[in-house]
Amino acid sequence: MGVKFLSYINKGEVLARKLRVFIENTPQHILLKGLDNLELFKDSEDYDKFLSILEELIINKSININAYVLMPAYFEFTVTPLDADSLPKFMQSLGRKYVGYYNKKYNRTGTLWEGRYKSSLIEDTVYLFEVMKYIESLPVYENVTSNAQDYKYSSIHKNLFNKKDSVVTYHQLYKKLGYTQQDRIEKYGEIFNKAIDQEIYHFIKNSLDKQHVTGSKQYIENIERLVGMTLSSKKRGRPKKETQTKDKKMYKNLTVLDKTKHSELKISPMTDLNFARNNTFLPVVANEAALVGGAFPIVFTADENPSMVALVSLGQDSLAINNEGKWITNYVPSVLRKYPFALAATKENPDQRVILIDEESAVFSKSKGKQLFKKSGEQSDTLKHAVDFLTSHETQMNVTKNVAKAIASSGILEDREISVGEGDEKQVLVNGFKVVDREKLNALSDDILADWVRKGIITLIDAHLKSLDNIQTLFTIANQRQN
Repeated sequence: MGVKFLSYINKGEVLARKLRVFIENTPQHILLKGLDNLELFKDSEDYDKFLSILEELIINKSININAYVLMPAYFEFTVTPLDADSLPKFMQSLGRKYVGYYNKKYNRTGTLWEGRYKSSLIEDTVYLFEVMKYIESLPVYENVTSNAQDYKYSSIHKNLFNKKDSVVTYHQLYKKLGYTQQDRIEKYGEIFNKAIDQEIYHFIKNSLDKQHVTGSKQYIENIERLVGMTLSSKKRGRPKKETQTKDKKMYKNLTVLDKTKHSELKISPMTDLNFARNNTFLPVVANEAALVGGAFPIVFTADENPSMVALVSLGQDSLAINNEGKWITNYVPSVLRKYPFALAATKENPDQRVILIDEESAVFSKSKGKQLFKKSGEQSDTLKHAVDFLTSHETQMNVTKNVAKAIASSGILEDREISVGEGDEKQVLVNGFKVVDREKLNALSDDILADWVRKGIITLIDAHLKSLDNIQTLFTIANQRQN
């Protein structure tokens, strides 16, 4: 089963809209309403024009429409997209073409639509025919007619009577209803003419309204496992502030490096970065912000003493580390390259540094690798190189923290989050970080901006703002992982 989820990011707002799920050869229930109950179809010419646009688009947009109804203020249909991009492109073209026709005819401007279209994935083997029946019965539910078969602008005439309709393509499950078209019509007629189950009716209606999956609990849970995200309702609740950016620690068992205790310890090259797989954020230093930001969003932490971090996850495992434990781009952040070493100040003398190691790291061994200490007890060249890198990294981190503090003190940082859905259906994927607000940045006094240009702070901010485009990259990588 090929599963993808599609999201749409407002650049600079760092907010994803409602999650779209795509599964190959699986139908979706679609609804698009007119703005403020605007009458979309005022006469037969309007209905016919809309249908002609549908006929034109289904040829080129990899779309199969299985059932539809055109109501005065909205249209609703089941559609089987043949690839992940076909439905969004189809809906965009459909909306644009009909708006152009409608506005010209009725001498108006602006959109016709009440926001984005609503969609609900359908568990076809259980609910496809129920959803088709629901759609083709809407004229009766809406009291437009007392008999659905009398309503002209509906797929019922093809599905139930085999009348010519270029818009409709029979779904594979419809074809399996019988070996002849007459057999299929009779079987579908049995389904359609059966008394309406009010529980199923309301389930279909609510699933579409909330944009949930129209399927069984087991089916939904299976998709959630594949997608790695919750697709059903959850009570909203704001995460506690202190846990918003909390990651699992990369270092499992830090201990002071001791030349006696660790005299025989050896280190091998780092080949596996899975020690950082559970981190949503990774610290970055100023001089690597542009390099890391070329692939991942660079943001600021929301704590009292902010730092710069790379956002590498949508709330699950790191998207920057592949299944083999490798970083997916050429440049690996320095915070990972310094592992399994660290520096720490002593309680007795805050200016004095001691070297720490993660004793649980797989790179350490007594049997293979390069020695950390010479037989004399002096540091080996390997350890000296590691200490030099640690010292350089700490210096750069202090510079970065001072820059982040200056940026935060100016008041130009704003809280942001990445979420899917809206209103009660909103689900926060990542929060607890901040980004620079462009308007507030531009409002700073000329002397501050000039000073920041000289110090390279503006260059750093530019790299940060440009990197926010890579939020969509995270969704793209997640899609690829699921496939």
